[in-house]
Amino acid sequence: MGFSVVASIRASVVLAALALPFGTALACTRPDTKMTIPEGAAATEEEMKTATAKLLTLDKEVGDYLRCIKGDTSQATVGKDEQTREKLLQEYVASHNSMTDELAGLAACFNAQLETYRSTKGGAGGKTADCSTHMEAAKNRSASPPPPAPGGTPRPSSIFKEADGHSFEAQGGSWSYTLIRDETPRYCSEKADKQCFKRTVFVTNGSDQELECTAYIKYDGTDAQGRVNTEAQAVVLKQTIRAVVASLAEPTVGASTFEANCKPRAPLPPLNTEAGCKYEVVKPVNISDFYPPEARQLDEQGPVVVEFTVPGKAASPTDVKVVASSLSPRLDGGAVKAVSAMIMSSACKNQRYRLRLNFQLEE
Repeated sequence: MGFSVVASIRASVVLAALALPFGTALACTRPDTKMTIPEGAAATEEEMKTATAKLLTLDKEVGDYLRCIKGDTSQATVGKDEQTREKLLQEYVASHNSMTDELAGLAACFNAQLETYRSTKGGAGGKTADCSTHMEAAKNRSASPPPPAPGGTPRPSSIFKEADGHSFEAQGGSWSYTLIRDETPRYCSEKADKQCFKRTVFVTNGSDQELECTAYIKYDGTDAQGRVNTEAQAVVLKQTIRAVVASLAEPTVGASTFEANCKPRAPLPPLNTEAGCKYEVVKPVNISDFYPPEARQLDEQGPVVVEFTVPGKAASPTDVKVVASSLSPRLDGGAVKAVSAMIMSSACKNQRYRLRLNFQLEE
């Protein structure tokens, strides 16, 4: 199972000011979010796949609904006085945030159960996860203004879809990319003398293949680091959304073009591990302790698959090497160090195993 629901772009918006285009009045049907998330420790693979499919369908329905209510609000405000317009906009924001909060809560709950499922391998099925904590946390995020970015002035975050890129067919689905502008107040550099907007190219991978992606943003001027063109690469797991490249630029500097190019990643060959051989981590590590500082500064994130040998009982892994890169040498090196620092145990001597580590920054 490779699916994880990243708080989708539309599920992280807290709207402040709106520039609504004219729309056509439609009957906007609010999607039904009453779905159950299987408990990871007890779930079957089929239950996890079913939940994945339902969440992807719900995400699409939420997008359709948000476009619909935006159009309705746009139509309703035409010719109205300022007080009425403000009331309509406030109602729109409330409807928008209520809908996206529910989607974000379900996504967070599913992701938590997916991690449990991956680590425990699930069970016989039939148990439902308690998502109340995740739903409440998602609701609270827009109930009060978010804290400012370092050096910023407290105000609601403003995240906008600046443009959609192309969509491409792939095995079992398709992938596409989008340019997002985040106007949350933040300084351009440590000097704290200018403020910048953040632009990010997100790749949405709806296919059954892992993708190796390269993306760039080209500016009319330069970004905060003096670059006309900023480029980065990242691995995008199947059925996920991931930021590939991000850059800060002053509000007066616009993005002229952007693009993402992705190719399927070849699957790893099977290991020759003896049947029935397993390992356990008897001394785990905190992966954040091995997150390279330079990788953090460059916003580098992604999964690394490491292969290693477990000599026997209560021993450090040997011959640790990367077999599926994050496309960042810094993260790959951090993964090797993290696995090398673990203590593992196996009843089988000198068998090869693999482990995926995911380096992920928190905003």
